[in-house]
Amino acid sequence: MLGPRNSFRAAQGNEFGDLWNETLTCYSQNMDTDETIPGPSSAIVFYLSETEAPITPESCLASLRSNWEGRHDRFKISEEGLLATLNQHLVAITDARIGQVRTWLGANTARFGQHADVQTLFRRFDELAKELKSHVVLCGAACGTCRLSCLKGRQHGDAHDCCTTHKCPPACEFDDQHDGPPAPACDIP
Repeated sequence: MLGPRNSFRAAQGNEFGDLWNETLTCYSQNMDTDETIPGPSSAIVFYLSETEAPITPESCLASLRSNWEGRHDRFKISEEGLLATLNQHLVAITDARIGQVRTWLGANTARFGQHADVQTLFRRFDELAKELKSHVVLCGAACGTCRLSCLKGRQHGDAHDCCTTHKCPPACEFDDQHDGPPAPACDIP
């Protein structure tokens, strides 16, 4: 069966990053023409269950959340707005990566026409694309500690977590209700 030149695999330890970048570089180039296929940064890592990489769905999602520019607006917008905006961002970069790999597959299998192995490869790719999308959907239930939205993946099996420090970042707005010196650092709840 036809497949990418570099399969998804990973070594242990520090070699993972180098190997991952090498693997993704493969998907950004037409192997016949050396033409670059545009797509999202190769530093963006997604989770697939068939990957031999020593990563988890939650570690990939945590990385995607930490690289989102809107993460600093958590306490400036509503929880619904935050969840919608972050979900839109995650879907957009996921769709961009899927589009990039689909383009790569099309460009690098075009010379084989409608061969059965090519069709099988594309069907398998579509299955993996659906799985990839399922790993970036956020839970959105209430955090077990503070009631903010849970930012873990929808399929997580542990306690709901808003992925914050549970400390208010801005100064307390109820300063007149505190006795003594300036208001103490606020701890949610």
